[in-house]
Amino acid sequence: MSELEQTPDVFTVDYIGEPGARTFFLQTQLEGVPTSFLVEKQQVAVLADRLREVLLMIDSDDTIKSAVTSRDPGLTPLEPVEPGWRIGNMALAYDEASDMIIILLEEARAEEEADAASEPDPDASAARIMLRRDQARSFLLHAIAVVDEGRPICQLCGLPMDPAGHKCPASNGHHPHATPEI
Repeated sequence: MSELEQTPDVFTVDYIGEPGARTFFLQTQLEGVPTSFLVEKQQVAVLADRLREVLLMIDSDDTIKSAVTSRDPGLTPLEPVEPGWRIGNMALAYDEASDMIIILLEEARAEEEADAASEPDPDASAARIMLRRDQARSFLLHAIAVVDEGRPICQLCGLPMDPAGHKCPASNGHHPHATPEI
């Protein structure tokens, strides 16, 4: 098992590709050296949400309550983006003694291995990322903005709308966003 333990200078998220076909990645940067991991968009959204909960658990008056989400230029990923592995499980912890938020990442396992095995895979990779509160706060505001850059959501059916058009099941194809069939 390879395990990375790091207190990065920068912890960020971004994607490659166009909305509807984006590949997300998390990246740590330590002394100018990037380490990237593939991640699903939903995992990024959940991580941001849970970081908010942890920050408010630590300090109920945290500034995260009134902060505005936006991309942070200081969280621009470094090139090359070459993800080492895909993230499967994630966990959060708070170390009161060091006042650090800990993000635990585990490599995704193949479905057949995950279903058959209950013991940890000795060949799987893991990472332990330790963040200061200000880093966690910056990351989550940036992460929400990055996730929200996707396709707009249809107000009728709640599904993402493609730039080429949207056949809304809630309007039976009669909504102005619907692409007519020829």
